[in-house]
Amino acid sequence: MATRDSSIPQYPMRVVVRRTGLNASLLRAWERRYAAVEPGRSDGGQRLYSDHDVQKLVLLRDLVGAGHNISQVADLDMGELRLLLRRDGRGDVGDGTPAPTADDDFIEARPRARLHPESTASSHLAACMAAMHAMDPRALEASLNRAAMGLSPVDLVDQVLVPLLTRIGLLWSRGEVRPATEHVASAVVRRFLDWLLETLSPRTPAPLMLVGTPAGHRHEFGSLLAAVVVAVEGWDVLNVGPDLPATEIAAAAETKNARMVALSAIHPGDDPHLPGELRALRRELPDDVDVVIGGPAAARHADALRDVGVEYLPSLEDLRSLSRNGFLAWTRSRNGDGAGPDSVNWPQDT
Repeated sequence: MATRDSSIPQYPMRVVVRRTGLNASLLRAWERRYAAVEPGRSDGGQRLYSDHDVQKLVLLRDLVGAGHNISQVADLDMGELRLLLRRDGRGDVGDGTPAPTADDDFIEARPRARLHPESTASSHLAACMAAMHAMDPRALEASLNRAAMGLSPVDLVDQVLVPLLTRIGLLWSRGEVRPATEHVASAVVRRFLDWLLETLSPRTPAPLMLVGTPAGHRHEFGSLLAAVVVAVEGWDVLNVGPDLPATEIAAAAETKNARMVALSAIHPGDDPHLPGELRALRRELPDDVDVVIGGPAAARHADALRDVGVEYLPSLEDLRSLSRNGFLAWTRSRNGDGAGPDSVNWPQDT
């Protein structure tokens, strides 16, 4: 009986996603940024993967889930990947054998959660919380990596990262976790968000959004989550960091030709200087550069901010919708169909 050539591209992405448990967004990012695999193309331009590609992706999945950085293992060959897994004590998993295909139609009809019960957001969140309480940075990083592989970017943000950071902050404020525990967890999440942003960064022209926090606001997780949200929608993102005065934010936006500035203001919640800072920022920026802000501190000044031309966004979902519309408007403008920045649909109060 003739054996099948494992190098022949034949599987569409939906099959590879099903077999590996990797989500499509992460799979594309691994290809684009790290050349983890190089799929072929059908006559219609659809990605096609070989058995060899699927085997390698399974090995990479297990290594990243064990805490390895994809940038350090993506270019290893199959033998090196298996050896690394054995050294990690995980030689019993990730041999790279793809799942059977005879029952593809049956599998397609089954609920995804039953195929990959380990990929539910609640299980990933629970694993992250357990690692946080154990003050185990490697376990927390591995749990976040597994969540990134098993969930869409939107679910990763909304169902894992936001509740994780919220719970950590709440436990710290109640004195139920020690400051050192909070610091260790925050450092891991910060590195993970940086990696996620790098992974999502576009490789084709895209509008630029600048993110950061205003002067006096040092808590930057809100702005980092905002950066991930808009990157998922196709924007290029420049993170200028926390606690910057209006003059510096405006100068950076002008230097980089930003189309939008998105800020986060969390603590102090009663900052009396925030409206003045944003008024100064709005004054220094061109009219066609939109300024938006979110966070509890901004909510207290929503009316005053609107009066000076800064839009308060109550949630990341509002930012997601706004950035999606903004990206589409930018794309239409580039394609010459007459739509421009003014076509962005801002959320309105009801």
